[in-house]
Amino acid sequence: MSYIYKKLKHMTTQEIKKKVAQLIVKQKNAWEETYKDREPTQFERDTYRMFAEEIENDIKALIPASEKLSICLTGCAEGELSHYDIEHSLQTVFKAGEGIQYDSEGGQFWVYVKSSLVQQVLRHIDYHFPGGINLNVGVNSYAYNPWFQNWTQARKYLETIEQEN
Repeated sequence: MSYIYKKLKHMTTQEIKKKVAQLIVKQKNAWEETYKDREPTQFERDTYRMFAEEIENDIKALIPASEKLSICLTGCAEGELSHYDIEHSLQTVFKAGEGIQYDSEGGQFWVYVKSSLVQQVLRHIDYHFPGGINLNVGVNSYAYNPWFQNWTQARKYLETIEQEN
C-alpha cells in the first residue's frame, strides 16, 4: 500500500483537490525546467518523462474512485445543431471541474463524467436535444481528473485558495 493511499484515507475532498493541484503545478515546473527556451538532452527528456509518470501515478492514486471521470459521452451534433450548442447548454448546469470535463474538436464533442452525474447529464441531453445528437456512452480511459484539465486551471485554483486564507 502506497504512502499516498494511506494518507488519502485521512484527507477531505478539498485537501485531495489541493494536493492534486500542487502535483500538477510541480509537474509543470519540471516541464519548464526541462523544455522552456531550450533543447534538452535525451537524458533530461527521459528524466522528465519518468518524473511526470510518477506524478501522474500519484495523482491517480489520490483521486477517489467516486470522483474519477469514469464515463465518456461522445458524439456529433446532427442537422442545425452545433457541438458548441450542446457544450454550452451542459456547462450552464454542469460546471467544468465539478465532476465533469469538456472537450470538442471539428464538430465532435467529448464529455468526461464521474459516475454519479451520468444519469443527470443524459437526462439533460435527452430533454434539450431529443434526436439531435449521435451519442455514444463508454468507459473513459482518457481524462480521469475531475477538477483540472490543465496546468493553468490547477495554478489558478491554488492562487484562489491562497487568497482565501
